[in-house]
Amino acid sequence: MRDYLAACVLFCLVVNACSDLEPTGRHSMSEVVINGIQLSLAGPGVLPLSVVLRDSPAYDGPRNFFTVSMKNESGHVKTLPFDELSRNIVLVYRNPATGDEIIDNKTPPPKLDGAVEKLGPGATMEFQVVFAFPDTIAVLEEGKAALQFCVKWEDSWLRSTAYSPESFDWNESFELCREIQIVEE
Repeated sequence: MRDYLAACVLFCLVVNACSDLEPTGRHSMSEVVINGIQLSLAGPGVLPLSVVLRDSPAYDGPRNFFTVSMKNESGHVKTLPFDELSRNIVLVYRNPATGDEIIDNKTPPPKLDGAVEKLGPGATMEFQVVFAFPDTIAVLEEGKAALQFCVKWEDSWLRSTAYSPESFDWNESFELCREIQIVEE
């Protein structure tokens, strides 16, 4: 009986771990560890409609900030193209009820200077992204709208010609997502 119970627990753990993988192999959640780097997306779970509407007198930019953290969970220094990662991610807005999606891929022009950052064991680097209310896909029902807000990076987006060979050892694809509820006040 104990072996059966242990097998059931192990099966549940494996199914739970695999459920966070999309069919493409990318991870989609608000926190994940990939190749020694713990990535997380932090920000509010509920935002008032008046705070997210840019033409509202109550619009509050800082309340729309979300933070992406990258923490080195490995036992050795990781070198990554942090500037390009933090500047050139894509923001994805999804309506889970309808499946509608908006992709904001407006990124600043690349520096193309091949800059890399070293991230020591236990060290963290952060950057912020701004949530922009997607009114074309957000459906308010009973004064609420549920949305999924994601930060996405594909390793193939790196402008590798700007970097010297073997100048970095971490450039992994990821998608970090948070469920957000927009509420009328």
